[in-house]
Amino acid sequence: MNFTINIEGQVRQIKLSKTKALWPLFETVVNSIQSLEDTNEKEKRITIEAIRETQFQLNMSADEKIDKCTHFEEFIITDNGNGFNTENYNSFLEAYSQLKVKKGCKGIGRFLWLKAFDEILIDSTYYENEKWFRRRFSFSLSGINSESNYSIVDNNQACFRKTVVHLKGYKSEYRELTPCALENLARKIIEHCLPYFIIGNCPEIVLKDSVGDTLTLNKYYDNTYIKSVQQEPLVIKNTNYTLYHMLLSDGADKHELHLCANSREVKSIDLSKKIPNMNKRIEKSGGNMFYVGYLTGDYLDKSVNTERSEFNFSELPLINDTVTASEEEIIDSAVGLIKIYLHDDLQVLSDEKKKQIDRLVRSKKPQYRYLLNQRPQVYDLIPSGLSDEKLDLELYHQQQIWEFDTFQKKQAIDEKIKNDATTDCEFEVIFKEYCKNITELSCAGLAEYVIRRKAVIELLTQALESDENGKYSKEARIHSIICPMQASSDEVPLDNMNLWLIDDRLAYHHYLASDQKMNVIPDLVNDSDNRMDLAIFDAALSYTSDPSNISSITIVELKRPMRNDSENDPVSQVLRYVKNIKEGKVKKKNGRDFGDVSHVSFYCYIIGDLTPSMCESAENAGLTKTQDNQGYFGYNPSRGAYVEVISYDKLVKDARQKNQALFDKLFTPKSDDLLYPEIFNHNREDESF
Repeated sequence: MNFTINIEGQVRQIKLSKTKALWPLFETVVNSIQSLEDTNEKEKRITIEAIRETQFQLNMSADEKIDKCTHFEEFIITDNGNGFNTENYNSFLEAYSQLKVKKGCKGIGRFLWLKAFDEILIDSTYYENEKWFRRRFSFSLSGINSESNYSIVDNNQACFRKTVVHLKGYKSEYRELTPCALENLARKIIEHCLPYFIIGNCPEIVLKDSVGDTLTLNKYYDNTYIKSVQQEPLVIKNTNYTLYHMLLSDGADKHELHLCANSREVKSIDLSKKIPNMNKRIEKSGGNMFYVGYLTGDYLDKSVNTERSEFNFSELPLINDTVTASEEEIIDSAVGLIKIYLHDDLQVLSDEKKKQIDRLVRSKKPQYRYLLNQRPQVYDLIPSGLSDEKLDLELYHQQQIWEFDTFQKKQAIDEKIKNDATTDCEFEVIFKEYCKNITELSCAGLAEYVIRRKAVIELLTQALESDENGKYSKEARIHSIICPMQASSDEVPLDNMNLWLIDDRLAYHHYLASDQKMNVIPDLVNDSDNRMDLAIFDAALSYTSDPSNISSITIVELKRPMRNDSENDPVSQVLRYVKNIKEGKVKKKNGRDFGDVSHVSFYCYIIGDLTPSMCESAENAGLTKTQDNQGYFGYNPSRGAYVEVISYDKLVKDARQKNQALFDKLFTPKSDDLLYPEIFNHNREDESF
């Protein structure tokens, strides 16, 4: 059983912009050209009749001045090509026919007709099986209506090939956007069919309107366009080519390079993928233009495949005993010539793009300043005409490329060290390049990070000191230095969290709640126990989400400096938090409990000065004093929680010690220090280093 297609539904699916009102006409003209390509007619001819509005013609008297600005409402295209023979007619009846796919046809052109016209009348006389035939039918949304579908012409009369396609009923939304002047219509047809004109295999095309004006498009092209076509020789591996340059305001929708063979276009290259700045029109005094280039040459003629759809460069023998070029080499050479031809225009686009990038980085994205300063080639790698949002993504992409390149060099260095090949000359090249990248890319970020850590430690040290009245900072100030209060990790940038003061591993959490109230069951939990200073989860968890698994929960309780409160037991307090969570008395914000947390690891930190009350709390809980006497630690088996008491003195001292090496490198650098010293440990005595 054969498939059927709903013509009206198919036409409805086709998108035809009003700015492309003439494309159905273009489709018909190209069909005629392709039909003539397959014939042996010596005089190949296409006639296009542009019929102006009927009402104007009926009212026009012999004495009236002819108005040439009246809209066209019908087009009649006549050619002497092969016509609607059996093969072509059957292809016409098949949606998405593959008959002319190798000519670049998609098999939907006839549906494009019905997007802009009410009805198409077709009358075709053709020669087949040594007989003449005439086929006449109409085509509309209701289908095909055959007047004389398959009639044999009297072979005694003189016959010749002739196919007439009559586009009737031009819909107003498209008709009103079609140029009224015949010369403007001629220009649009030429520019759409430009490859046929520029390569030299275009049949004679005559355009005339219903009030007597006539233009031969071939002559019009020779008089108007051929002067703007610049022909340039190109030699690639001792083989000669010709590149034709042209700028078009119509007839193109992107910058392209066309590879041609035997006066036909075979392959098109989107130049925006070869030249980043060529993804927008070039501004000229005559309007905004697209560049089109056509590359021809004997080598291309010989290498095109039988179907004229691809090139078989690899299958060709050597020409004149010289090495032949690959397709990539040919395209790259042509692109190089195009860059030279469009140098001034590309420079304008480049300058505009650079201004846009600089403006964005200066006002909104200063993190890319170093990238642009150290890698100015990034400007050329980013396409022009992007929105600020897409520009930000491109800059981020280039930053990632740089960092990944540095990472790869670091891996190469590690591999050399592993294989003890650090004396290899290649190693020195890789190492120097890696150091250069690190110096340019990473040192700025690392220096900023180290400076921030030093500043945080100094700020915390000051916050722990008493003022002139002997009073100490409140707990909230200490809390804010470690992490902003009454916020979650969804709301606080990672750089604003200084959890490394407690434990570097806490920086890799998946979710954090800072001084946020928990949902508790009334009468089962004291009001003082419904807010943890810091609650840190190792799975993606928020008070509004419901993850299936939590692997650990970290609770941090912060105390005011030098607080000595015998009525307050901070160790018991954090253990109550653990108990309430495990027993389901504490809920998430959405009212759901934490699930089965019986096997979840709990880590509890109490940060505060070791006042008598703090020491008593720790010792009552059975915690062990640390070797430096500045804290306590232990495991509570009944609650299944690890507990650690850290004094503020220990917190600051440990933070300084952990970062001292970085501080020394940054603030007291030594000229003989190496960026990657472990590489050279086994060669310290080698004076060559």
